Amino acid sequence: MSFSIKNCRVTVNFLFVAVLAVFFLFDRSGMAILGVTSASIHELGHLAVMVAFGAVPSQIRFTPFGIDMIKSAGINRSYWQDAIISVAGPGTNLAAALICTLADERYFHFFILANLVLAGFNLLPVEPLDGGQALYSILCIRMNSTSAARVVSITSFAVLTPLAVVGFLFLFRANGNFYLFTVCVYLIFLLLLKNGRYY
Repeated sequence: MSFSIKNCRVTVNFLFVAVLAVFFLFDRSGMAILGVTSASIHELGHLAVMVAFGAVPSQIRFTPFGIDMIKSAGINRSYWQDAIISVAGPGTNLAAALICTLADERYFHFFILANLVLAGFNLLPVEPLDGGQALYSILCIRMNSTSAARVVSITSFAVLTPLAVVGFLFLFRANGNFYLFTVCVYLIFLLLLKNGRYY
């Protein structure tokens, strides 16, 4: 399904809808709505800063692997702006968690937790994630883009390898807890799939 909002083309992949439907269908804890709300806040944070910089994306794609915001070809942004856009999503999650903490933590405990986990996860210096994209943009200020991409790729594997090992050990020592290992495999897959793709 595709439609346009002004000059931005929005494409929603069928598998994205299917994954979302399964997510809600098998959720018995009520955490699905909190996760989706936190993810929506995260993406709106990116989009709001893009608009503030006058850099509205030319295309937004909803895929099973996440939401891609494609930069318009005619728009030039500084590396600092790219870095700020990258951390805007996690920053918005942290702001949402802080606001809910100030309101009354008892009623927003799981929502605060969802936002904190999403922010922390996305700030990892791994290429497909916001932390990796921010690292790339900052490195590009001091070195050429090829060298910056190489440093980010090495950093990504340096972070993911021990996490994957720990996740693998958890499969056998924590009653079959496979979440960390699954996340690491997912990130490695994204790293290979989205290699070299930045905002």
